[in-house]
Amino acid sequence: MTMLLTSGTCGALVTRVAASLGFLLFITASVTAAEEQGKRIALIIGNDAYSSRPLQNAVNDARAMDKSLQGAGFRTILRENASKVAMEQSTVDLLEAIGPADTVLFFYAGHAVQIENENFLIPVDFQAANSVIDAKFRSLSLARIFEEIKRSRAKRTIFIVDACRSNPVSESQSLQGGLANPLNAGKETYIAYSTSPNHVAADNPNGRNSWFTEALAGFISQTKLNGDIDDVFTRVRSRVEIETQGKQTPWSISSLTSKFYFHQPSTQELDDDPSLAEKLMDDVRVREQRGEWSEAIELLNRVIERHPGGTLEADANRKLPYLTTRRDAQQRFEAGEYSAAAQLFDKAYMLDPFSIPAALDGAISYLLDEKVGEGVRLLKAVRVRGSSASVAKAEAMMKELAVIFPEAGAELKSGLAQPPPIEEIFSGMRFGVPDWDAANRQQQRKSTVELTRWIRELTPKAPVMLAATPSQGDESVPPVNLTSFHVEVISSSNTRDIALRRVTAAGDGKFNTSGAQRPSGISVRVVTDPPGADLTIEGDAGQRCQSPCVLNLLPSRQVVQAHLDGFREAKRVLDVTVSLTDVKVALEQEYGFLQFDGEPGDTAVLVDGKTVAQQVPAKLQLPVGKYEVRTVQDRKILSRMDIEVKPLSSVAIPVKR
Repeated sequence: MTMLLTSGTCGALVTRVAASLGFLLFITASVTAAEEQGKRIALIIGNDAYSSRPLQNAVNDARAMDKSLQGAGFRTILRENASKVAMEQSTVDLLEAIGPADTVLFFYAGHAVQIENENFLIPVDFQAANSVIDAKFRSLSLARIFEEIKRSRAKRTIFIVDACRSNPVSESQSLQGGLANPLNAGKETYIAYSTSPNHVAADNPNGRNSWFTEALAGFISQTKLNGDIDDVFTRVRSRVEIETQGKQTPWSISSLTSKFYFHQPSTQELDDDPSLAEKLMDDVRVREQRGEWSEAIELLNRVIERHPGGTLEADANRKLPYLTTRRDAQQRFEAGEYSAAAQLFDKAYMLDPFSIPAALDGAISYLLDEKVGEGVRLLKAVRVRGSSASVAKAEAMMKELAVIFPEAGAELKSGLAQPPPIEEIFSGMRFGVPDWDAANRQQQRKSTVELTRWIRELTPKAPVMLAATPSQGDESVPPVNLTSFHVEVISSSNTRDIALRRVTAAGDGKFNTSGAQRPSGISVRVVTDPPGADLTIEGDAGQRCQSPCVLNLLPSRQVVQAHLDGFREAKRVLDVTVSLTDVKVALEQEYGFLQFDGEPGDTAVLVDGKTVAQQVPAKLQLPVGKYEVRTVQDRKILSRMDIEVKPLSSVAIPVKR
């Protein structure tokens, strides 16, 4: 039977195809627009009522955090003295409430334990475990919570754990005290412990709250304290160190790529934020995904007005014509001006070849204007560059259009074409060329300190000589050779905290006295992290070397001791058999603090001849050991002293000009 299609039938079919896909896209856009703007939501758990070693502050800590976080705009879920089932259900409640633009905060106060480098939170109904495996199943894995929140695709996540206290689980199972370094925190995550990993904090016996939570909740509640989260925890560290006389130092690690404020700063303070342009650009992308074109254009103009420079400004200038065209096209489409809308959607797609929604909207507009050939052209482009879902929509339309437009059927039969060359798609990019502008912006977002200049000064290719013009009565800076340091900088509004770590090179074999061969000895290679530690065997003075090295050990139970200046002495019990070939020993570095106080100014601080701070006030965290410390201004030495840094010590040094 032959089917006869009149022009009216063709027009009706084209309209039906366009309308059906248009309705599908309208539903998708409506769902996207209905997404929440970005909530703040927190799960707060405080456990005191343990059958063994109950605590007295954890529930109070949870209540204090609940109050302070509500004041900072968080919707909170508070759980007190929670069983394992209650903790798991609370986590489910949190996960079900998270949206893709949300900020999620998880706070826990109570007992916790690290088992095989993984952290577990202890519910109040925990019963004595018979084994390490049993203890794991009776506890709640913090790593599992990390993973589940990562799957939720929240915008950012903040984990705060005030649980680094001695507890019966670690003692009964002979486990390492304190908490382990997080292994799977993920991107856009901020993690804070009440003390550093592998260390234990005391439960404040004389206060209502722990020292850590008391300081943290107090600072979060200060609405006029407009520092970001890094500044808040810098203040918390300082307060806790003072309260505990240096015995407890809160610890934090961050992978956030933009600043987070518990209380939003004033407009002027935000304008001074060097990362504001990056934040605005992120908001532009969110608005663009939701089809909020006018709002996106307004934000993009704010980016351009700031003149951030580099690729960021270039991207903003390129995106503005595209967003303007999309806005105008949408207005024409909603007014029923399909011919004008189609041309504008087509233009938008040419401006951004990855704007598949613009191509689909353009195809619909062309079909509603009964320009089938132009509509099919854009559908072909979607099949080449679109996602799987977009390709499926385009092919569904082309199947129906094939009845009246043979070219659509032929296009389907031809299969998918090869994508265009990448240089054609990214016409403004130079491939293989480093983006120095992006690297500099990333450095600026981590700290307001000029990090690129610091790197040049702190990692010279040759020994540095500091010289001064001789002056009567003044001691000039003598020539010095630099020792090896690794420097981390965390800036705040009134100080710079600097953590220094010695970089220890592997030994050259001069200390290797392990040549005593045993008739039945087994060669075991021992590596320490960091290398260079002196290794000895208890009861066998002939086996001594500097790691990494090979020891010749009798097939029995042996104890390897590792000693390295600035690190805790480590012991490792070995069951020496023929299958034991390699042993790794991780060394834990010990630190103390030097605080340089004085009127702010350009006074440099040198440690063992190396400039580690360009101005005071400054706070240094150094490995234990003896150091020569100098303060220098205008190339003249203000002070010079020999200082011994002891574990967890804190020495205040006044700087006078």
